[in-house]
Amino acid sequence: MCKKGELQVDKLKIALVHDELTRRGGAEIVLEELIRVFPQAHVYALYAGRPVMTVDGKRYNIHTSFLQKFPLWFRRHPSRLLPLLPQAAEQFDFSSYDLVISSASAFAKGIITRVNVPSICYCHTTTRYLWDSTHEVLENKPAILRWPGRVLFHHLRLADYAAAQRVDFFIANSKFTRNRIDSYYHQSSTVIYPPIDNVFYTPDPNSPWRDPVAPSFLVVGRLTKTKNFDQAIEVCEKLHFSLTVVGVGPELKRLKKLADKYTTFAGKVSNEELRDLYRESSALLQPGIEDFGMATAEALSSGTPVIACGQGGVKEIVDHQVTGLLYNEPKEELLAETIRKFVEQRRSFSREHMQKSVLRFGRERFKQDIIKTIKNVLEQKELK
Repeated sequence: MCKKGELQVDKLKIALVHDELTRRGGAEIVLEELIRVFPQAHVYALYAGRPVMTVDGKRYNIHTSFLQKFPLWFRRHPSRLLPLLPQAAEQFDFSSYDLVISSASAFAKGIITRVNVPSICYCHTTTRYLWDSTHEVLENKPAILRWPGRVLFHHLRLADYAAAQRVDFFIANSKFTRNRIDSYYHQSSTVIYPPIDNVFYTPDPNSPWRDPVAPSFLVVGRLTKTKNFDQAIEVCEKLHFSLTVVGVGPELKRLKKLADKYTTFAGKVSNEELRDLYRESSALLQPGIEDFGMATAEALSSGTPVIACGQGGVKEIVDHQVTGLLYNEPKEELLAETIRKFVEQRRSFSREHMQKSVLRFGRERFKQDIIKTIKNVLEQKELK
C-alpha cells in the first residue's frame, strides 16, 4: 500500500463485493458507479444470474461463491439460500488486495480480510428481514414454517451482527440508514448519497410544464410487498386516475388482480423509456418506506414532483410542498387524500426548482465523496 502523502487510489488493488447480481435496482446502480470510480477493481458477488457484467462497454467477470454451483431453478428462490449466505461471504480470499469495498444490503459485508486490508461497507440498508421487518416476514409464512423460521432468523441475526463488526468503516446511503446502522450494528457511519445521472434524467426541453385535465401517476421499483404498490393501485382505481407500474417482481400476479382499467403494467423498461415516463407523469408515487429512493431522485431530476410516505430516506430528498407532498403514515386513505391535494395545487411546482434540488446527488459528487472518504480511511488505517 502507498505511504501517507503518496496515496493514489487508482493504483490500489481493489475488490468490490456485492450480495447478489440477479437484477438491476438501486444497489446495482451504485455498484456500477463504484466500478466507474475504480475501473481497475475486481468484482465479486455471492451469486449472479450471469457471472459477467458490462459497464460502459467494458466486461467484468464476476467472481462468485459456491452458491453459484446450485442450479438456476434453485437460486431463483433466495429463501432457499438463506442458511448459507454467511458462509458464502466468508469463503473469498482477499489477502492480495489493498482494499475491499462491499456493496451490501445483507451478508456481503461479512467478508474476511487481513488486519492490514481495510474493509469498507457501502450499506444500502441493514438486513431488513432480520431486523425491523422480521415479524412481518414471518407472519406472511405458513404457520408450520414460522417456528423454524424464528430459529433460523435468530442465528442469522447473530451472524449478521458479527459480520457488521468486521467492517472497518461504514458508508450509509442516507441518514435514515445511518440511524439503522447505529441501532442494529452499534457502528458509526458517514452518509454518501447514491448517485443519479442528472445529465440524463432531465425535463423535456421541448415540452412546456404540463397541466393535464386528468392527471396520471407512476410507480417505479421491484414489485415486492414493502413497496406498497397495492395502495397506489387501489387509490388510483378509486379516484379514476391513470397509473403506470414500472418493474417486475414476486408481487406481479397479485397486483394485476387488484388492477382494473386505470392501471397499466409496463414491466421492465429501458432507461430512455423510464425517462419518458417520468417526464409524462404528473407525479411519482412512493407509498412504501425506502432507505433512500433512487426513483424519487430521478423523477425530480426529470422535473416530476413526488407524492410519498414521509418516512425513511425520502425526507432527505423531497421538500414538502416545494418539490412534492409527503404524508405521515403508509396508509391508503392518507395517500388518497394527498393525491387530491396534489391535483388541486399541481400548478405550484416548478420543474426548474425540482431539477436543481437533486443536483447534490450527481455522479461526480458521488465520485469525489467516495474517493475522499476512502483516502481518509486508508490514511487512518496506516496510522494505527
